[in-house]
Amino acid sequence: MAAVRDSAELDAMFDEIESLNLPADYRVEIIEGEIVMNPQRKVHARIIQLLTMSLADTLGRNANVLWDVRVDFPGYLNGFAPDVALVKEGAEEDDAGNHDYRDVEFVAEVVSRGSRRADYEAKLNVYAVAGVPTYLIADPKSGVVHVHHDPREGTYTDEVIYTFGSTFTLPHPKVTIDTSDWPRDRQAPRA
Repeated sequence: MAAVRDSAELDAMFDEIESLNLPADYRVEIIEGEIVMNPQRKVHARIIQLLTMSLADTLGRNANVLWDVRVDFPGYLNGFAPDVALVKEGAEEDDAGNHDYRDVEFVAEVVSRGSRRADYEAKLNVYAVAGVPTYLIADPKSGVVHVHHDPREGTYTDEVIYTFGSTFTLPHPKVTIDTSDWPRDRQAPRA
């Protein structure tokens, strides 16, 4: 597995971002050295809520489920804040309160207009290189869920696609996801 070598530089970048007093309804990440800000929308938030509820229903309320919490991943300056992340039971935080990417068992990203390229390309590659067992991409615009699984040599070897309205079980963790009430993004495209 690859190592994170630039956490100190990421710390400095995030410190600078925090000093800017950005609006509370934006999520900020650093993806391949680029600062990326995306607004949180109601559809996006609702899918995150329903997904975390599914994880808690199966794994228990004390499962280490995170949302929008920074985790540094391998590659050049990758300080991600996954929409949803499941960290291994018993995983410990470092002195700064961060989790090691090697303890992340599952990640989900909900696609927004501004995150499409990152979610489908950069993050797909980084999560596979990091060895995250399962990566779910929920796309409320297309109404499709992509479940990537079984990373080998930096690439996911398995992908299953479901439509919103389906019920399916994740390969890892073994959690049943019911998307029958997941909202669709009906927002008009940018001009």
